[in-house]
Amino acid sequence: MAAPSFVYTISCVAKMLGEPEDWLEELASMNLEPEDGCLGIIDDLDVPAEQLATVTAFTNAGIEALRELVAEAKRQSGGMGSQG
Repeated sequence: MAAPSFVYTISCVAKMLGEPEDWLEELASMNLEPEDGCLGIIDDLDVPAEQLATVTAFTNAGIEALRELVAEAKRQSGGMGSQG
């Protein structure tokens, strides 16, 4: 498989999946690793280390892994997903 040439931010993926960004961020942080296609993107190194912020982003494989997590979470909550 070819290496990914681009990634999608959590904000973009939330729109793609029609789910709340905060809920997806929680699912991803608890269940996905870089090997799954979930990456942390650093935007600015010109800040003190304690202020360094990252943005979560996903490869195509990461989006599929997250989509599966969403489906599983909804099954476990009786279809409520982010609402339950």
